[in-house]
Amino acid sequence: MRVIQFILLSGIFFFSSCSKLLIKDEKESTATQNFESLWKTADIHYSYFEEKNIDWDAQKGFYGQYVYDGMPDDKLFEVLANMLNVLRDGHVNLIAPFNVSRYPIGAYSPENFNYRLLKDNYIGWDYEITGGLAHTKLYRDGVYIAYLRYPSFSNMLSKADLNYVFGKMKHTKGMIIDLRSNGGGVVSNVYTLGSYLADKERKVYTMYDKTGPGHHDFGRVVEVKIAPSDTLNYTQNVMILTNRTCFSATSFFCTAMKAFPHVLLVGDTTGGGMGAPGYFELPNGWTYRMSVTKTLAADGSNYEMGVPPDIPVVMNPEHESAGIDDIMETAINEILNYKK
Repeated sequence: MRVIQFILLSGIFFFSSCSKLLIKDEKESTATQNFESLWKTADIHYSYFEEKNIDWDAQKGFYGQYVYDGMPDDKLFEVLANMLNVLRDGHVNLIAPFNVSRYPIGAYSPENFNYRLLKDNYIGWDYEITGGLAHTKLYRDGVYIAYLRYPSFSNMLSKADLNYVFGKMKHTKGMIIDLRSNGGGVVSNVYTLGSYLADKERKVYTMYDKTGPGHHDFGRVVEVKIAPSDTLNYTQNVMILTNRTCFSATSFFCTAMKAFPHVLLVGDTTGGGMGAPGYFELPNGWTYRMSVTKTLAADGSNYEMGVPPDIPVVMNPEHESAGIDDIMETAINEILNYKK
């Protein structure tokens, strides 16, 4: 087993880098052939059927009744997209020249994030921006608390950026890292940022590749570890703020941080997305992606459907109207009351 170094899980990266796929000429094929191809590929390669208790054979029977040769492309797209959405996975998309399907992560959950409220009542409007991080210090009850806002793991983090930010924060009482509404990005940033929070090298999760035709056929195993940075390490109490639209690399980061005893997650369960996507093509030239790996936390937990917070908190709408962020307040109070 080896430590994984670099995996891309960014929806933003995917859609931008694959723009050339969207202008492909469609190939001659029947609707039935495309339906059969999509169903069979998912049956062989998708990695989370068992965890989600999905009867994929039943989906073939149900959606297959709506497929007929000669049907309009937009109707075929609708049937295929609806079948893929049964997987309940934000890493699953069907891409045609005229549309892109997606599963609505976070659509049925409260936002639990109000950036204007944060700027007006907590962090001010004059915070610093270094690389991909917004950061400042909060003063509460006679002590300083570090605040970092990381809106996307697609924002690259350099060692110089993190040395500057963590150097400024090293004497604070504790740290809040606000990841709310961070939809993911480049997983190498998980390890870069995580190394500045590591107290010692720890196994943070294990990834399994889907390698066989059976729904439980997994092969190559990759053990992932995070070791401390060789420059700065923050081992005071750390609170990571999450909501339901934290996805993909953000869920990976939250899973990894559960391995470190001085770090707690505060807020709502993340949106999951713990499988790395593989990319495929239909006979007609449409492309699609789906999760082809499985990830388990260091303790064996499976967080594909979302990483649960250590301290569950939702924002009360009445408090929000009054300028209070319940998730921030909980994190601040945890830091103030923390005894190392």
